[in-house]
Amino acid sequence: MNLSDVFSFRHGVTDCPYCGGAGIVLDENVRGSRSGLLSLCHCIAGDCDSCPARGEAPYLIYDEEQDMQIPCLCQGARFELMRLEKLVAAAAIPPRYRFKFLQSIEIGDKDNDPELSFLIAHDWASELVHLWKNPNFVPRGFYLWGGTGSGKTLLACVILNELIFRYGVNCKYAKINKDFLDAIRNTYQKESETHGKEVLITKEFMDVDVLVIDDFGVQKDSDFNNQKLYDLIDTRYENEKITLLTSNHPLEEWKARGEGRLYSRLREMTKEIQLKCPDYRLKGVVHS
Repeated sequence: MNLSDVFSFRHGVTDCPYCGGAGIVLDENVRGSRSGLLSLCHCIAGDCDSCPARGEAPYLIYDEEQDMQIPCLCQGARFELMRLEKLVAAAAIPPRYRFKFLQSIEIGDKDNDPELSFLIAHDWASELVHLWKNPNFVPRGFYLWGGTGSGKTLLACVILNELIFRYGVNCKYAKINKDFLDAIRNTYQKESETHGKEVLITKEFMDVDVLVIDDFGVQKDSDFNNQKLYDLIDTRYENEKITLLTSNHPLEEWKARGEGRLYSRLREMTKEIQLKCPDYRLKGVVHS
């Protein structure tokens, strides 16, 4: 897959038909992988066999005229590749949604018009992505809700992928129960590897630049859950961090929970968007 429209860097051959000059490509048909694999484009890697550096770190070759070590052809692309792989791993995006971008989503065709609510959500996501670096743009999170199969999780993860690959933004994906609330509870168990590390875990969620909280609302309504969620949301609100929430329930339902404190914060820091479409088309992805 040619990601030259997403990448801001150019380390490859300018007119390369595979990478568009980026130097990195996405192979979507890798055995044993549900998400594909990033790799150097052949326009760069093809020279590694004959290059004195042999594609080995620190990717330097000796230049006799300058009498010094200089970067070989692949160095810039290899460093970019390592940087992206690190950001992708830290984001913990589910494999089925990893490396999916705005261009991955089909919006209608000659036989079917797209549902209006999906167009609204898609336009909002596109605006957030493309205006991210605009100094006059004030980014805001969203509260995206709708039924199963409407594309909530996919659209949230697409935003993470776009921000990671375009701008190198630190992002994180988390299921509300498994990845956040259960992770905190585990810190109270003496036999747990994370025993006593609640502060470290919560800090990671509070500090990351863009956070997706998936399945918001499936957690039990309890004082513990409500307090931990409020602490997370309130801290991100105060620090002006972007939070993207997906849910099966409208935001209005949170008025009656936790004395309405979460509802108040979410109203201020997110835009509520309902997806009414029962299904959407995504190139090569099983959706939820």
